[in-house]
Amino acid sequence: MQDNTAKIKQFFDQRAPHWDDGETCPETTKRSLLAAIGIRRGERVLDLACGTGVVTALLHEQSQAPVVGLDLSPNMIEIARRKYAQCDWATFVQADFITAQLDNPFDVVVIYNAYPHFLDVNQLCDKLYKTIAPQGKVGIVHSMSRQALAAHHSGAAGAISRDLDAPTIEAQRFAPYFTPLVAEESDLHYLLVMQKQ
Repeated sequence: MQDNTAKIKQFFDQRAPHWDDGETCPETTKRSLLAAIGIRRGERVLDLACGTGVVTALLHEQSQAPVVGLDLSPNMIEIARRKYAQCDWATFVQADFITAQLDNPFDVVVIYNAYPHFLDVNQLCDKLYKTIAPQGKVGIVHSMSRQALAAHHSGAAGAISRDLDAPTIEAQRFAPYFTPLVAEESDLHYLLVMQKQ
């Protein structure tokens, strides 16, 4: 797994300088998808695998509270820190989530357009359970369909990602620690929202 972690870090480090150029999803669509998580005002949110902070501002918009972005890639985090330099509510941490020491539990953890790169779901589930406050939520959000994701990752990213099952099946991987609240997909999105037990 350590070897995969190094490969993932290198892959995203190389792409960081041009990452935002490939961002084509409209803000309105992102807002709508993130709204389905049900983030409440004042909740502490972790933007997991935040990249350059593509949705960090939208998460703050919903929580009106500090947001922490965490990513494996130093280059992604460097760009995010520059982008949000004037935002005192944004903190960005470069770390491997699985081994990161996070002091306080989060009310919500959001994984936007990154879930397939968590290759060991059991490990992810265990860490999320330890990271999320009681009755807190995790939102797995993609602004493209499962089929589009598979095609998108079929090239260079194939070695550092996995194909997703339907949201209802992916939700079973998190049982009995998380209960699905929303599990849906369409030609344009993939959404799984779960609550910690």
